[in-house]
Amino acid sequence: KARCADLAAVRARLEPGARHEATLPQRDTYFVVRHGRLKLRETSGGPARLIFYERPDVATVKPSRIHLAEIADAPALRALLETALGVRARVVKRREIWRWQGVQVHLDTVDGLGTFLEFEAVIEDAPAALARAEEHLRRAPGRAGRPAHHARGGLLRRPPRRTRPAARVARLHHPPR
Repeated sequence: KARCADLAAVRARLEPGARHEATLPQRDTYFVVRHGRLKLRETSGGPARLIFYERPDVATVKPSRIHLAEIADAPALRALLETALGVRARVVKRREIWRWQGVQVHLDTVDGLGTFLEFEAVIEDAPAALARAEEHLRRAPGRAGRPAHHARGGLLRRPPRRTRPAARVARLHHPPR
């Protein structure tokens, strides 16, 4: 994920060859966990998902290991996890999802934090894909590629005291081994 001052310029670059899939309001509730990240993503017009992911805390493009579960009763699960684990942060955003050459491109407008660009793809050859993603970030218009300075590479508003500095990332997913 990288800051992007001009989503309109990125959108203009995407429109000739990419397909706009959806624009969705999303609310992510991050829970306190010992390692990785656990969030409940609630999206208007779609199922909620409980998402656990692990990725290195480095200031570069990085792979993530992700585990997903669709949730039928998001409010009940949110209340249970808030009680059991505690809330680390809540992030509310408007996400545009584009598909370009097999890569999902997210254009995010995040309440209170600004605008961001993210690339997401299922990959088999992680080193080659990470190099391509870094190149896309360097070429993106609108000053994309500036680090998202919020917490360990993400949009968490209040990181726990033992977090590392924010990182510049484009999240790339690959299936668990």
